[in-house]
Amino acid sequence: MNQARAVRVRKPVLRSERGAAIVFVGVTLPALLGFLALGIDLGMLFVARTDAQRAADAAALAGASAFIDNASDEAVVPAQARAMEYARRNTFRNGPIDSSEIFVTVIPESSKVGVLVRRDSVHTWFGWLFGVHTVPISAYAAAVANSGGAAKCIRPFAVPDMWDDANGDRNGNRIWDQGEVWRLGDDPGDFYQKFSGPDGGGTGETGYGSAWRNPPFSGFVGDYGRQITIKVTDPNDVQQLQPGIFLPWSLPEDPNMQDCQGNFGGGGGASAYRANICSCNHSAISLDTEYELKTGNMVGPTWQGVNELIQQDPGAYWDPTTNTVQGSALGSDWFNSPRVIKVALFDPTQITGPGNQTIKFNNFAVFFLDEQRRSQDPVTGRFLYYASGFGTSGTQTGSLVKALRLVQ
Repeated sequence: MNQARAVRVRKPVLRSERGAAIVFVGVTLPALLGFLALGIDLGMLFVARTDAQRAADAAALAGASAFIDNASDEAVVPAQARAMEYARRNTFRNGPIDSSEIFVTVIPESSKVGVLVRRDSVHTWFGWLFGVHTVPISAYAAAVANSGGAAKCIRPFAVPDMWDDANGDRNGNRIWDQGEVWRLGDDPGDFYQKFSGPDGGGTGETGYGSAWRNPPFSGFVGDYGRQITIKVTDPNDVQQLQPGIFLPWSLPEDPNMQDCQGNFGGGGGASAYRANICSCNHSAISLDTEYELKTGNMVGPTWQGVNELIQQDPGAYWDPTTNTVQGSALGSDWFNSPRVIKVALFDPTQITGPGNQTIKFNNFAVFFLDEQRRSQDPVTGRFLYYASGFGTSGTQTGSLVKALRLVQ
């Protein structure tokens, strides 16, 4: 009897609690659904913002790369074109990006490219519940081509940078002409000063790329397209800095490098030297590291490696009339030819005598490799422009090696 009464007393309490819960859920459900809708929209907008930022980053880096392939005053148009192209290669909410949504700014004085990707009206899914039907989304990125301190895929030719030879330059044209004998240090007036880049330096700079030679052409004064010896072969060559110094040097071993026949493997000696000519050694070469010069002439491996590289684009040749490459299998895209190679430059004052020795490089540059008609001929190339590289602050940098970096 008492137990029955106790049960009857509790039942109204349970019904009261259930009713309160229903009221609570009814009051809070719209708010919960609103927060859920807001979270979904915020997630969608976050993804859209990420799409825009990815497109802006890629476009800025692509645009800044034009300062690697061109002098500053000639990089504006290709920088704009590359930035626009790479921005449109990306997607925004799984759809294309229209050119009207891309804004490119090029600042040649600082080798900088800024890209803004903006869509004024991104439709929300649930924002209309709060009166928000569209939201503008934008992202900005800026990239620069700064001087770098290291590079990869460097060929095994050490090229002495240009100096002012007071008694060897007989006609005073500041070019090593046929028949002239330049010997650095045999006259008190001889001097060398590295090219510091298009935005710096003075009239005393003598290195390749400087304003020391005339007339101006393509932002590199008279050096663009200039034929330069990058490997001496004849022991009696007047361009040999010291007896026994033929300009090959030893790269670090790259076990993942392919040789000229496509075989993998590292190794050393003449076979590695030959492979480093015709293929790409992916070892990072730094400007603040000492490397060993090879004292041997290496005539045979040089001839084999150079010709194997030339056969990768055999029809290409340098046309002095147009000052560009003609006949390449890549057509107007010839600057991506295998015969466009990166070469290391060094301060020629380091070579003070013959024999085994090490050197440090102070620059990297891009050359077009000329045909070597006979094994006894020197290896020559045409000086072109900046080399792509990388590097961090605090390392030695070169004015002709550019590292791409996002700055915003």
